[in-house]
Amino acid sequence: MNKYNIFNNFSLILLLVTISCNSIPESTPILSLPPVFSDQMVLQQNKSVTFWGKASPNEKVKVTGSWGESKSIDANNKGEWELSILTTNAGGPFEVIVETSNKTINYKDILIGEVWLSSGQSNMGWILNQCKNCIDNQDEEIANANNNQIRMFSVPQDLSGEIIKNKKWLVANPENAEEFSAAAYFFARKLHKELKVPIGIVNSSWGGTRVEAWTSNDKLTKLESTKNKVPKIEDYEAFENKLKKLNDSINRINEEKFGFKTNDVPKWTEDEDLWERFIEDWANLDLEDSEYKNFDFDDSQWKYWRSKYQDYGGGEFYKSEGRFESAFEESNTLLSDGVIWFRTKVNITDVNQDHFLIINNGIDDADQTYFNGELIGNTFSWSRERNYKIPKNLLKKGENILATRISDLGGGGGFNSHVIIKNNSSSDTLSFENFRFKHHGFVVNRSSIILHRLSYEELMDKNQKIKNEMAVGYLIDDPNGYSVLFEKMLKPIIPYTIKGAIWYQGESNVGNYNEYQELFSGMIEDWRETWAYDFPFYYAQIAPFIYSPTENSQGLRDAQRKTLESTTKTGMAVLMDIGEKDDIHPHNKQDVGKRLALLALDNDYNYDLVSSGPLYKSHKGYKNYIEVDFENKGSGLYSKGELKDFELAGDNKVFYNASAKIIGDIVRVSSKNVKNPKYVRYGWKNWTIGSLFNKERLPASSFNSIN
Repeated sequence: MNKYNIFNNFSLILLLVTISCNSIPESTPILSLPPVFSDQMVLQQNKSVTFWGKASPNEKVKVTGSWGESKSIDANNKGEWELSILTTNAGGPFEVIVETSNKTINYKDILIGEVWLSSGQSNMGWILNQCKNCIDNQDEEIANANNNQIRMFSVPQDLSGEIIKNKKWLVANPENAEEFSAAAYFFARKLHKELKVPIGIVNSSWGGTRVEAWTSNDKLTKLESTKNKVPKIEDYEAFENKLKKLNDSINRINEEKFGFKTNDVPKWTEDEDLWERFIEDWANLDLEDSEYKNFDFDDSQWKYWRSKYQDYGGGEFYKSEGRFESAFEESNTLLSDGVIWFRTKVNITDVNQDHFLIINNGIDDADQTYFNGELIGNTFSWSRERNYKIPKNLLKKGENILATRISDLGGGGGFNSHVIIKNNSSSDTLSFENFRFKHHGFVVNRSSIILHRLSYEELMDKNQKIKNEMAVGYLIDDPNGYSVLFEKMLKPIIPYTIKGAIWYQGESNVGNYNEYQELFSGMIEDWRETWAYDFPFYYAQIAPFIYSPTENSQGLRDAQRKTLESTTKTGMAVLMDIGEKDDIHPHNKQDVGKRLALLALDNDYNYDLVSSGPLYKSHKGYKNYIEVDFENKGSGLYSKGELKDFELAGDNKVFYNASAKIIGDIVRVSSKNVKNPKYVRYGWKNWTIGSLFNKERLPASSFNSIN
């Protein structure tokens, strides 16, 4: 190359650099706010409401409300900013303008009214269209959910922080309301009916989650129940990355020790655009089991499905038939969270019309269902109805094979109701006694599937050894990790200005009910400290439900009752009368929302009304009976039918069934088996239907006078 070519090439490079530099804009606007700020949002009335976000470092940010308030602040050197502006009386629509020198964001159709945070596990997260007939009068309620004054922002169940970026406030109409928290919607509806002002709900809920996940790391390190279980974390993201590396090492250890292979569970998403890919990932998940679906696969070595609950019949399906936890209950195992294949023969006589596979209450959690080796259904939802078409071209006259791979990520899993094969002229309910099954893999930390090649006999024989010696790693990307939901589900909306909070949770803490009062009180205190003001906090007491003979949900209910004594500005909606024996999710969410709203109306909006059912206050012992006094008796005590579920004990604390009757404003309890009674309790069992109310028809809480 000669010197002229070198010069010319250099000149060309210089020219390109010059053009490139000249094309760079002087500054790139970076003004942004969290997604909880959007068109159609509701702001708390007559309050200094907080706005926050990011801008260029040290840049001036101005927020203006069309009701006549404005404030400015300079972003810090990281570009972070936060300010508060005063709102006016309830009304709207208004606009909010957020601006810097080079960018403006204009939020429209803003209402000012009352804003409440709703949170908890599945009974709060339960949407109006959760599954078929899951809410009383479901179709009618959705069709009538048409009120521009009720709006909801729902934090998606996503730990990545990505899906929330596309979320916004939604106005209550039949289309949007299908995805609204049912309990929160009915709460908002009652408030709006009485207050005649806009109601906004910020919903952040996740099914099957424990209170520890909703509490900050800082608070957990200070509570007696958890301070020795959690490390002090300064940088949560760095801590997560460290755990991921540890888990990779643990997977290698399991492979070397047991010969187990580890597969990642498909990454959960609520994003509509990514959901189809998520479902496909489940269908394509390679667990080295593809032959199990085939018509001619030899399953003769598989066991027939058996459960000690198999013959309960009528209404006991939840603990019978195809539920994992019942069949493996006695083995003290990892087995109820895992992957299980089911196969059964189906006799078909009419091959000239399409058939359908129906499972009314769904499968828990994911299923890939095959008929004669062909995929007919692939769903991820622990409660939604399965309704899969079996095209007539797949049918064989006589014997056919139905094969289903079920993956359960937590809690009990399996079929939630009977498997029905039907066509236009006939219907056949398949017997689980004819299903063969193979446990194929353990699910650990909801994020990994550990495959094994053990037979049923080997699995049961080695179960305890595997449980004791298999390293299961750490909870990451899991909603039940300590502080995970505080970090991932609450921080995106903190410190959005709220009037107060409503909460429905506790079922996932039945196992450590004796710690719940401290944990729950600590969480309430934690949230108030984080928001920096003592907002009212109202919660639903968990409804009666049959968990298992070894679980004590009445202890959890009592811990919730006692939280009223240890934490101020709280109230409890009692649900003793609406529980369902075979469903942990009461279909009557209307009364849940209404009773929570009564607490708010009574305590925060100056309504003179009875807002709670009777709560144990004290008792006085006599020679042959005890008299029990209550708070919140309203206009008097009332019994629906015969008073039941009262028990008495003497000094030995052994309780016996007792008779009870209302005398004036107290309840007198007696038992021929207890002389000089000392202790009394009511509704002290997993499952019962409350019989004691006040005349306002609000049920009394269960209680135990032994502290």
